Amino acid sequence: MATLGGARVLGRDDIGSLEVGKAADFVGFRLDTLEYAGAHDAMCALLLCAPRRCDLSVIQGRVVVESGRLVTLDLERFIARQNELARRLVENKC
Repeated sequence: MATLGGARVLGRDDIGSLEVGKAADFVGFRLDTLEYAGAHDAMCALLLCAPRRCDLSVIQGRVVVESGRLVTLDLERFIARQNELARRLVENKC
């Protein structure tokens, strides 16, 4: 129901399966980590264990998260910029 059946219900032929020319948005989670220990059902694990991050995310066929890391931007640069702005904010307030 979540794939081809869901697409049919919505009257859409551009979604519902992973094929060339169709929207390809999906995520993947590793369930063999401590956060999911004890969850014997994958769906229940994702619903009840509140995942903090995904291990793989593909949006419009483009990999955005790979091995749990955002690959579409220079994360280190953004973190450095945030740290600099936070430092300036603290200096100006104190």
